[in-house]
Amino acid sequence: MVNDRVQLLAGRAGIPYVGGKKVRAHSLRAGPNTDMIAAGVLLRERNRRGRWSEGSNTADTVYDRTLVKPEDDPLAKVPLGGFDGTA
Repeated sequence: MVNDRVQLLAGRAGIPYVGGKKVRAHSLRAGPNTDMIAAGVLLRERNRRGRWSEGSNTADTVYDRTLVKPEDDPLAKVPLGGFDGTA
């Protein structure tokens, strides 16, 4: 049900795919994990925040989107915090 809603909204926004992967409910977990990877957050802390089991590699094997090029990610254009600071 959540996945259907996420796909519906992504389609309406004109971004049904990010980096060649269909936007799904799991994308909501992949984005924050990828941001934490970029910020240098260790796997143990990402597991805690993502509620994955301690010692799990899921954050690195399933929810890592660091190989998606910024030009292939329409969400890369969205400023962090929802604003660009020029107002």
